[in-house]
Formats: sequence, structure tokens, C-alpha cells
Amino acid sequence: MNVVSSKDVNVHVNKIKMVRPDKNPKNCDLDLNVNWNIDFVKIDEKTLEYICVLTTIGELPLNFAIQGLIECEDPKVDLEKRSGELSPLILDLGMETLVSMVNATKDISIQIDPVPEAHLVNTPRITLDKGC
Repeated sequence: MNVVSSKDVNVHVNKIKMVRPDKNPKNCDLDLNVNWNIDFVKIDEKTLEYICVLTTIGELPLNFAIQGLIECEDPKVDLEKRSGELSPLILDLGMETLVSMVNATKDISIQIDPVPEAHLVNTPRITLDKGC
């Protein structure tokens, strides 16, 4: 998945991990205070790996990490020097993804209407041979 593209640098997301608490907070509007860290590891002249870790503080304690690669076709570009330029973009991507995942994994109540008995009467039965 390409996240940021320019003529010489591509940022990819390879893995996302989130561990959320068992219970959801009762408040619908949360202020997420976040500690964050981004580590970079040079793989080769054209590739830099990053790991962005976000840890929320407060009502909804979460541990979240996003891992990926930064690639550059031009070997003259020093990716380690560009990491400072790309850190805010990676952090923004991480925060947007974190909020989307929190929203996608929240508790939702769905009411299911009962199935009318007329639909249950004609349901075929499956019997298994005990020799199977």
C-alpha cells in the first residue's frame, strides 16, 4: 500500500498491530493523549524500514504499531537524512489509522428481528451416517 509518493520516495505500510482494552469507555468523545516513537533501520542503499509505535494515555489505553518500508530509486538520496522529513507523515498516517481502527472495533449493538416460524418449518434436515 503506497501512502506517500513523490518522484523519488515511496512509503509502504506492511504491518499494523493494535491491542485495545477489554472494556470500552462510556464517553463517546475521547481525548487521546499519545506517546509516540519512530525507529528507522537502514536495510540497504535504497530501503529504510520504520516502526511507528503509539501508546495512548487516559480513558482508552491502547498500544498501536505500524511498520513499513521507505524506498527510493535514486541511490544518491540519503534516506536516513529524509527520515526527519518523513516522520511527521508517518505519524499522521499512524494517528489516522489508529482512530479508524478504534472506530471499527468499538462495541456495537445490533437488534435482530426474530425469524417467522413459517420459514423454520420447511428447513431441510441433514443427517450424518455414523460410519463417517
